[in-house]
Amino acid sequence: MIDAGIWHLALKVLEQQQQAITADPERWVAQEKLRIQIYQATANWPALISRLQNLPAIVPLDFYLQARTDLAAALIKMNRGRAALAILRELIWTQALDPGVANLNLLNWRRMVIDTYRVSGQKQDAYRAAARLQHDYGNQDLGDVIRYAKILLELGRAEEAMDQLAARAQQPPVAMLYLLAQLRSGARAPREIVHAGLKQLHKPELNADLQAGFWALVAEAAQASHDPGTRANALEHVLGAEKKDRPEKSLFNIDADTLWNAYLDFAIAIGNQSHFLIGEDQQWLEAAAHAASHKQPVRSRALYVLLMFKGQAKTSRDAAVKDLLQSLSQGPQGKRLLRRLFLNSTRFKSYQDIPEAARHTLADIALTVPDIELASALMATVKKPPPGADQFFWYLRRARILILGGKGEQGAEALEEMLQQNQHFEPGQLDRLMQVIFDLQAAGLHSRAYALLSNVMILTDNPKLQREIYYWMADSKKAQQQFAEAARLYLKSAMFTNARAMDPWAQTARYQAAVALGKAGLLDDARRIYHHLLRVTTDTARKAVLQRELQKLRFK
Repeated sequence: MIDAGIWHLALKVLEQQQQAITADPERWVAQEKLRIQIYQATANWPALISRLQNLPAIVPLDFYLQARTDLAAALIKMNRGRAALAILRELIWTQALDPGVANLNLLNWRRMVIDTYRVSGQKQDAYRAAARLQHDYGNQDLGDVIRYAKILLELGRAEEAMDQLAARAQQPPVAMLYLLAQLRSGARAPREIVHAGLKQLHKPELNADLQAGFWALVAEAAQASHDPGTRANALEHVLGAEKKDRPEKSLFNIDADTLWNAYLDFAIAIGNQSHFLIGEDQQWLEAAAHAASHKQPVRSRALYVLLMFKGQAKTSRDAAVKDLLQSLSQGPQGKRLLRRLFLNSTRFKSYQDIPEAARHTLADIALTVPDIELASALMATVKKPPPGADQFFWYLRRARILILGGKGEQGAEALEEMLQQNQHFEPGQLDRLMQVIFDLQAAGLHSRAYALLSNVMILTDNPKLQREIYYWMADSKKAQQQFAEAARLYLKSAMFTNARAMDPWAQTARYQAAVALGKAGLLDDARRIYHHLLRVTTDTARKAVLQRELQKLRFK
C-alpha cells in the first residue's frame, strides 16, 4: 500500500497492527518508521510532531536520533523555527562528541539549523550560519548552493545570488532561482523572465514543487511587466498546488488575498480597456460570459470576482459567485483553489461572510477529503438548500454532517425542521431518516432521538416500521436509565402486531425488556419474562444466556 501511495489506508492498517514497544521492540521500530514515512508523504506535520514528541523512553539510540531529526524537520515545515532550533542544538551538543554520530549527522543538523533561522525570519543569522558551513566544509553540494542562494535572495542580495548560481544555471532546481535573481537584480527585463519561466514549465521532467516555484517566478515577473492576466494565471497554479509543493514564503509571499487582488487588477485592466464602469453589472457579466465561451477561463474568473465584490445588484453578485464556482470547479486544481481562496483569506472573517453558494460547495469538497469537522462548521451556517437541490436529501445530509461533526443539537434541530415542513415520506426516505436518528443515538443525544422517533411514528402507518421504532425508542430510554419506561416500550415492540408473538424480533425485545426490568428493580416481572423465554426457545446458547440472567437476579 505504501509503495502504491495508498497512504491513508496504510496508516489505518498500521494503527490496527502496531502493538506496544514492549511486546516486540524491533517490530515496533520498523512500524514506527513506516508511520513517519506516511506522515511525511502526506505532509501531515501536526500528527508527526505530536507522535515524535511522545516517544517511548526505551527506543534504540539510532532510532531516537533519527526521530528527533525528523521532529526538527517537521517543526521547520510548520515554521516553528525556534522549537526546531532547540532540538537541533540538543542533538549537536549531546551527540557530536561521538565521532561516529558526528560523521553521520552533524552536517545535516547544521544545514537544518540554517533552515530554522530562515523560517524564523532571522536572515542575518541564516547568512552567518551558511557562510560558516561553506568555510568549514568547503563543499559545493547542490543543496548547499541552493540554500545559500535563497538566503542571499531573502537578504536582497540578488547579484551575489546570481554569482553563486551562474555555474549551474542550466540545472532545473537552480534555473528558477537564477531567473529570480536576474529579475530582482534588474539584470534582465521582467518580460524576458516571464518567457523564460514559461519555457522552463514546458519541460516534462519538472517535479511538482519546481513547477510551483516557476509559476511563482512567472507571477512576480508578470507583475513587474504589468501583465495582470499572466500574473493571475500563474498565481492560480501556485495556490492550486498541493501544500507540500508550494513555494517557500520566505521567497514568495503568496496567499489567497494575493490571488483575489490579482483577479481584481486583471478585471479592472479589462474594464479600463473596454470603458466599463463599476456598477454597470450587465456589461461585466456579458464580458465574463464571452470570455468563458471563448476558452479564456482566467479572464472570465477575474470578471466574475469583480462582480462578486463590487456588483451593484445582489442578483449580479449571486450570479457571479455561481459562475465563479462553476469555472473553478472545472479545473484540475479547482478544489484546492476554492478552499484556499475562501477559507484562507482575510476578506472572509468568518464562515458567514463567505457567499452562501460557496459554503455549499466548500462543504461538498470537505466531505470528499473527508473533513467532517469543516463540513459540519460550514453546514451550521447554511439553513436552506441551494436552488434545484433535492430538499429531503439536502436536509438529511446536513443533519448527518452536523451530528458527525459534533454539532448534534443543531443536527437534531435540522431534522425537526424537516419533519415540520414535510408530512409525507416515501418508505425509502423514512429508512434514510432512521439512519440519521441512529447517528443521534450514537452521539448520546437520546432525548432528541426519542422525540424524533415519536414524530416519525405518527408519520408512518407501516406496522413493521412502527414495531421497530418502539424498540429504538426503548433503547433511548434505557440509555437515559429510565429502565421501567424502556421495558414498557420493548414489550410494546414485542407485542405490537400480536400480543403472543414469539418470532425472533419479539424474543429479542422481550429479553431486552427483562434486562431493563431487572435494572428497574422489578425482579419478579423480569423473572417471569426469562422463564417464558426459556419455555419457547430451542437454541442451546440462548438458553444458557437466559439461565445466567436468572442466576444474576438471585443475587439482587
